[in-house]
Amino acid sequence: MKILMITMNTSGGMIHYVSQMANSLSQNEKVSVIAPLHVNKKNFCQKVNLIELNVGNIIKNFFISTLIFARSLKFLKTIYNENPDIIHFNEPHPWILLFLPFLRRFKIVTMIHDVNPHTGSRTWDQIISKKLFIKFSDAIIVHGEYAKKIINNNKCYQIPIGDFSFFLNYKKEKIEEEDNTLLFFGRIEEYKGLEYLITAVNEVSRHYPNVKLIIAGAGNFEKYRQLLGKKINFEVHNRFITDDEVPIFFQRAKIVILPHIECTQTGIIPIAYAFKKPVITTNVGSIPELVDDGKTGFIVPPMDPKALKNMIINLLSDEHLRMEMGENAYIKMRKDMSWEKISNNLIKIYKKIVD
Repeated sequence: MKILMITMNTSGGMIHYVSQMANSLSQNEKVSVIAPLHVNKKNFCQKVNLIELNVGNIIKNFFISTLIFARSLKFLKTIYNENPDIIHFNEPHPWILLFLPFLRRFKIVTMIHDVNPHTGSRTWDQIISKKLFIKFSDAIIVHGEYAKKIINNNKCYQIPIGDFSFFLNYKKEKIEEEDNTLLFFGRIEEYKGLEYLITAVNEVSRHYPNVKLIIAGAGNFEKYRQLLGKKINFEVHNRFITDDEVPIFFQRAKIVILPHIECTQTGIIPIAYAFKKPVITTNVGSIPELVDDGKTGFIVPPMDPKALKNMIINLLSDEHLRMEMGENAYIKMRKDMSWEKISNNLIKIYKKIVD
């Protein structure tokens, strides 16, 4: 089977996801990936045919690559030359809407990672793109039963988020955990509820004066600076975190915390599991489907600093429980999120719509 995957991302979590999915599928199928110029290639295996093109992946490129007709034509021509059995779009991107009417001869699968626009993000283009991709697609893929219920369509299938243990390959040396150190990792956005975690950590510091929250990720941090109490309790890396740096932050931390106020799914949990770290997260979206409450981590209500504080203290005060949860988390990732399992399920979906 010939599979053509198309992504509009160049780096970060989406490319991590696409590369691992493409690598796994390529073990038994012929896989090509169309991506924007300067895509991060290092996580793709040699079996994957990576094609870089000028595409409208960001606002500036959107208009330039649309107005320069040769770029749009080359994008469409490349798809026709590949002549795949399946076109798998990694997300419902607005620029690709221009081409969907010309791709009706192919079987189309679209992955929707976020079934609803995030709080604080631009919404109109996401809503339009999602509706039209659902219309033109033969199958929709989401992460979790919650997301499947939101889509509410008989051509929607759910697969788990994948195993992100490939980050272990970037470990240059073993770094010891630091006492009472917590980690908030990933791009800083309004929907991630960072203010509630900062408030909770300020309260935890009354019980553990040396508690430290590492905040690592790009995004506008200005609104959160005024919430920081004692500077010794916070270590801020407000920038894009390279793949080489990821193991450093996760090894240093004892607990990974995701205080989201809303979300569909996240790749941060499987990264935490890969490094045998328990998580504390909120009961939003499909996230609880990734966490065995009390076994691989704790689930608390969103926007509840007191609940976050109590669970942080619970884990910091019980080293045996924390270590046991970390082991359970790693086992769960290997068992429930394996790429072999995911790619087998995807192939079944592909064959079903092709047949």
